[in-house]
Amino acid sequence: MQDYSDLIDKTYTFEDGNWITVVQIKRRDNQQLITYNIGGGKSIPKKLIMEINEFVLTYGHLFGLNEPPQTRR
Repeated sequence: MQDYSDLIDKTYTFEDGNWITVVQIKRRDNQQLITYNIGGGKSIPKKLIMEINEFVLTYGHLFGLNEPPQTRR
């Protein structure tokens, strides 16, 4: 399993002021789960949990881990 611990406490802020912050990474039953918060503006932050590989595929480009996902035309 790859070590993504350097993501903890990292925040990415979008142009519109919305943000995503990695809170923690834990191992559970042969998988790593990442806990992250999303929010923006005056909204209450939302806490989410995702499997680490799915997180990297979805949001990894925001944290410099990979290239942005390709969109189909």
